Order: sequence, then structure tokens, then C-alpha cells
Amino acid sequence: MAVSCVTTPSDSLQPTVSLISLGCPRTLVDSEVYLGRLKQHGFRPVEQVEGSDVAVINTCSFIQESIQESIDAILDVVELKRRGKLKAVIVAGCLVQRFKENLIKELPEVDGFVGVDGFGQIERVARRVLAGKRRTWLRFRPASMYQGLPPRVALTDGHYAYLKISEGCLKGCSFCVIPKIKGPLSSRPIEELLDEARRLVAERGVQELIVVGQDTSDYGVDRYGRPRIAQLLADLGRSSGAAWVRLLYCHPRGVTPELIETIRDVPTVCKYLDMAIEHADDEVLNRMNRGITQARLLETIEALRRQVPGIALRTSVIVGFPGETEEAFERLCQFLQRVRFERLGAFRYSNEEGSAAFRSADQIPVPIAQDRYDRLMRLQQAIAKDVNQQWLGRTLEVLIDEADPADPTLFVGRTYADCPEVDGTVYVTSPRPLHPGELVPARITDTYEYDLVASVESA
Repeated sequence: MAVSCVTTPSDSLQPTVSLISLGCPRTLVDSEVYLGRLKQHGFRPVEQVEGSDVAVINTCSFIQESIQESIDAILDVVELKRRGKLKAVIVAGCLVQRFKENLIKELPEVDGFVGVDGFGQIERVARRVLAGKRRTWLRFRPASMYQGLPPRVALTDGHYAYLKISEGCLKGCSFCVIPKIKGPLSSRPIEELLDEARRLVAERGVQELIVVGQDTSDYGVDRYGRPRIAQLLADLGRSSGAAWVRLLYCHPRGVTPELIETIRDVPTVCKYLDMAIEHADDEVLNRMNRGITQARLLETIEALRRQVPGIALRTSVIVGFPGETEEAFERLCQFLQRVRFERLGAFRYSNEEGSAAFRSADQIPVPIAQDRYDRLMRLQQAIAKDVNQQWLGRTLEVLIDEADPADPTLFVGRTYADCPEVDGTVYVTSPRPLHPGELVPARITDTYEYDLVASVESA
């Protein structure tokens, strides 16, 4: 969860706005755009929800856990309003788009609602609710995402930023409701993305650009007639000015030879790829409508590792999908043991109304799904520990994220193999002060299951 963290000099004529951002980095980019629009139109972003004039909650509704987190956040802010600690509450994003009129009826205490494509309306809604008028901006089917160079107020540390290249999805996985919430694929033009990337580097001092979308491997299909993710990644790596460019959220079917060559050949593109396999049993993959087999997954992974030595592969998997037998789960574990992903996230299947799998008769009982999740994570923990031990004694370039406030010689950073928030960290000791965004060579002196310990040698 991100909360707005920018303050400007006090101005009693400016209404203040706070923002709570829930969910993934894609939502975080939208939240930055919301704040940018509001600031551009006379609102003053503040850090604290309590005491602000307007509080915006940008929600997530991908699975039940995220829905509950969103509802809890809304109720907490509504309680602040009831106690007179703020004037108005606006709920935005996926939760509004998914549940529409039902949500609006269930939350009469909320003053305004904005769907997933309300970037040009957020300031109008905010003005109306401050005037005491309930206001909703919601289209049944979302339009294309923002175009041009959207104003953004940073909600990440200044040395890294997410670049959202597209919205929506064409794949139609049976467990997923995202296409119904976000609509079909809508890609932004390459030229606009390059301009935004250069602006982030020039104005924020961004060292690391992290490319995100619902399915980045399909980027450009709607706009150019074919995927253009490899070209975009190469252009960002060569002309954005960022030291690192990292790619997230690829579908394995979209990992083409051209994309592999770009990761291999462009020095500033991280030798890292986030590529969700979701499962590795052919029957489960078919039920998920993933359009891929275990053999094809293995072929893609082998090509990546053969052509990009040292690449770090991140994936995500779902356990407890309807019809997943114990044998299917074992085949998934065997595949993970064979492939040994450097980074992995696992999820228990969430039965989402509106998904194709929602009414499947062969749902897996929660205790069984939980047991499989626990077993899989123990397996991956052992794999991750072995993978990390391979770094011992090597010198790696580390991007510094922050200093330890309690120890002037200790700093926290990441290697190219680690994405913010989801991967491991490097605890770096240094005889001189290091600063966020600084890239330093550090020798790995110790390893844990997910993190590393390193030292910067004296000059």
C-alpha cells in the first residue's frame, strides 16, 4: 500500500488531497497520475489522510484478499470522515469498475466514485464532492488509457519508477477477471513512452525504469498489428538515460527470439524477466486457458538461459486450481525442481465471480490448497537458498535503495536480479556514505534464503 508522500508549501486557498494506493505497480502508476492531475488543477497533495480535505482510495479487486483490503481501507477512511477528520472520500479504480452500481449503493458514505479510466475526471469529481455533491464517473466499458505525457506525483523512491505501457489484456485466462475490469488491450505509442521515460530520468533522477502492463508481451498488437515489446525495450535501454530497464509481466507465449536478443544485447536492459507460468501440468494449463504446454515452457526457459547467461527468471504459480489433482501438483513441483527459478511467487487459487472457472464443479478444498501452497513454498525456499549461494564471493553491481538509520556503515540495495518490493535485497556495508540511486560494486560475503550480504571495498 502506498500513501501520497509529497508536500508543498502551505497554501490555505488550496484544498488538500491524500491518496491511498492499493494493489500492484500498475495501480501505483495510476495513483501517481491521479495525484498529478489533482496537483495540476489546484489541489495540494499531503502525506496524512487524517486532516486532508479529500482522501482518494485507489483500489484493487483482482482476488478476494485484495477486495477485502480495499473495503477495509475504505471503511477506515469513512470512519475518519464520520469523526470530522476530513471532508470527503473518493473511491477509484478496479473495485469501482468491477462492482459498479452495487458498490455505490453499498457505500452511501462515500462521496465520489471513479472507474479505471477516470484520469481526466478525477479533479472534477474532487471539486464536486467538496461542494457537497455526490459524483460518479464510471463507464460500463473502459476507454483507452491516458495518452500523451500524464502528470505524475512520485509515490516511489526517486531513483526508480514504473512505466506503464498498456492497459487491458487479450489472453482470457480462465481464473482472471482483469479483461472484464480493464477491457481489451490498449497500448500507448512508443514515442510517448520514450518521452515519459526521458522525463522521469531528467526530472526525478530515475536510475531504474520498470516496465509494466497487464501483459507486456502483447504490447503494440492493437496499435501496430504485432507485438513491439522488443523494440520498445531496446529503445528504452538505448535512449531513456536510465541505468537499468527491467521488464515485468510477460506471458511465456510472448517471449520471442527478438525479445530474448534484446535482453541479451542491450547493456542497460536487466538480465531479468518476470514471466508467469501459473502451472506446469498440461491438463491444468489447458483448464486455465494458458495456451501453452509444459514442453513449450521448458523450451522457452532453456532458450532464455542458453542465450542470456546469468539471467534471473521470476515467475508466479497458482495452486489449488479447480481440478488440480495431487499428481498434477506433484508435476508442478517436479518442474520447479528441474527449472529452479531464481525468483517465485505463489498464490492459492481465488474463485472469482465473473471468471470462466468460477462455476467449476471440482473446486479444491481450502485446507488442501493451503497444504499445497505451504509445500511448494518450502520447496522454493530451498531452491532460492541454493541459488543465492552461487553469488558468494562474486562482485556485483548494487543499486542502493536506502541507508540504515541505526548504522551509518550499513545500506540496503538490490542487484539486477531483484525487483523492488517482490524480490530480495542486499545488505551492504561501506566505509563511506552511499546514497539512494547510487550504483556500487560490492562483493558478496554471505547469503540467506532470499537476501545477500555484501561489502564495498575501500578505495
